Amino acid sequence: MAQLQQIGSMLRLVARGIASRGAGEPLPEVPKRKPAVERVYPGVDPALHTRYLRATGGESVERLAAGMLSPVFPATWETAQALELFAKLDRPLPAGGLVHAESELVSLRPIEVDDHVRCRVELERAERVRKGIRLTLTARSWTGAGQLCTQSTSVFLARTRRPDQAAGEHVPRPTARDEGDPRGEPPERWDEVARWRLGGGAGRRYAAVSGDWNPIHLWSWTARPFGFRRPILHGFCTEAMVAHALIEQRLGGDPAALRRLRIAFRAPLPLPSTVVLLTGEGIGSRWFRVADGDRVFAEGTWAGGENASRPRLSIVR
Repeated sequence: MAQLQQIGSMLRLVARGIASRGAGEPLPEVPKRKPAVERVYPGVDPALHTRYLRATGGESVERLAAGMLSPVFPATWETAQALELFAKLDRPLPAGGLVHAESELVSLRPIEVDDHVRCRVELERAERVRKGIRLTLTARSWTGAGQLCTQSTSVFLARTRRPDQAAGEHVPRPTARDEGDPRGEPPERWDEVARWRLGGGAGRRYAAVSGDWNPIHLWSWTARPFGFRRPILHGFCTEAMVAHALIEQRLGGDPAALRRLRIAFRAPLPLPSTVVLLTGEGIGSRWFRVADGDRVFAEGTWAGGENASRPRLSIVR
């Protein structure tokens, strides 16, 4: 039922965008009382969580397989609520395709598979940029007892399809590195942590466990009308693969040790592809990069481990 609702939201979003072509694509209004969608989830089906782990490389993390929810799994219901929110906006979004530009996850305490969770997703900002409309969302998840477990900020680009745009071209917002952020520069030396061979059906496998059936991720013939020659991998799938590899290779297999993960998507990751996860110690921060040779698809920073301080919730900018 939840997946049918999510597919319905996606279809409504695309249909409204097509119907509004030529109307000037006005910005959605973000009133003082921010548009939001809130839902309660009475636990996660263990079989679904197992399939999610298989689709995102987390099946070998023993504590996740034993019943602890992946710290990135809340992105699945956050996506569903985001699509519902976008589909209900007074002004429709452009029909050029919705792509993930960046995310930042703060994990405060672990969630068990059978925990009741309340999640609220709010639209923080809508900004016009050269390629469409940038939408910034904040999502928070609490246990049934009211304890805040995760908070994330995600940025999506509702693309405007223009004849002069190269198919599949995607330029995300500058990351902290570009803006001279005090977190520092990326490392000069990178070490390979994981290598992933992603088949042409990787997007469909993630869609089946997340409910995100955005056509740009499924087949070439569904991605092409939105400007992509080949299907591209979900941003949240890439983020989950990174998180699970860091937990296994850098955090001793403890999912609760991952405190913060920032990721910016530099370019669409076409399917099929073979990519590597690289990590390194930068000046003042730990970095990771998802790349294929000189092509960088995603990069960011992470924090965690026994000596990591509890994150401060100041990620809404």
